[in-house]
Amino acid sequence: MSEALQTLEPARGVIVAGRPMPEFRHIGVEPITGACGCEISGVDISRPLTPEVLDEVMKAFEYFLVIMFRDQTLTPEQHKAFSRYFGELTELPQAPIFPGHPDMQEVRREAHEPVSVVPFTRFHTDSPFLPRPPLCICMHAHDVPKYGGDTAFSNMFLAYETLSEGLRETLDRLQVVYSGKSIWKDNAKKDKDQQLRLRDGHSFTEDQLESIHPAVRRHPVTGRKALYVTSAYFRRFAGWSEEDSRGLLDYLQTIPHRLQLQCRIRWKPGTFIVWDNRFLQHCGVHDYENERRHLVRTTVIGEKPI
Repeated sequence: MSEALQTLEPARGVIVAGRPMPEFRHIGVEPITGACGCEISGVDISRPLTPEVLDEVMKAFEYFLVIMFRDQTLTPEQHKAFSRYFGELTELPQAPIFPGHPDMQEVRREAHEPVSVVPFTRFHTDSPFLPRPPLCICMHAHDVPKYGGDTAFSNMFLAYETLSEGLRETLDRLQVVYSGKSIWKDNAKKDKDQQLRLRDGHSFTEDQLESIHPAVRRHPVTGRKALYVTSAYFRRFAGWSEEDSRGLLDYLQTIPHRLQLQCRIRWKPGTFIVWDNRFLQHCGVHDYENERRHLVRTTVIGEKPI
């Protein structure tokens, strides 16, 4: 190529998750897909991180929304210590606790159990009914199927940005009523072999189990907008009837399924991930049988959605 042509060619950089790929000097970072997710290498999260490494881990979390570390051996206290880099840990009213640790939860399906014991095997965000829904989830694999049992993630920044201008303008004005008040009552109505595994009791008040949040939320630092509508705990759009709300919800719930927005985490024993619950939706893929899947997690409290 001639020098003249080279000067006319626009500069090109690698774009990942909708933005230029950042530079990392203290950790290894390998994007999982072009939409979201990365694998971090060269970090032992069982030990305190140096400021330089921590800064880059946080940069990776901000850019890729879900970060993965392989082959991590952790005690519950080490798991919690690493999680606190992201913020204050919180309990959840509905999620089963990890025995002996009220500030940890577990996602568990025994080899003989049906898929129905695990809530929400469709794309969703966790606990949007809380006044301050989780900022992120820090999850560690204890037992996983030999094949299958992945977790899929979908980038809600990109989801919003792919919508038409007219629909974006409509959603910018909408709010959503999310409620967790009926979780236990609805579960009790199901046949025993169809019931979810839920926490037996909690100290949350009725007011803390229902909130109104924007249908489009903004990142508190960058201001970037993301779709924040999920069928999990959805009641209606504020000011709309449940019937009118259903049509728009049904369409919006198809968007996270677009492959170009997704990445998938293949679990292995010792895999540890942190995902941004504010700007991703996720889905456990229950494509396995006769095997145990046991994941242990902490939940970091987030800000009130804006």
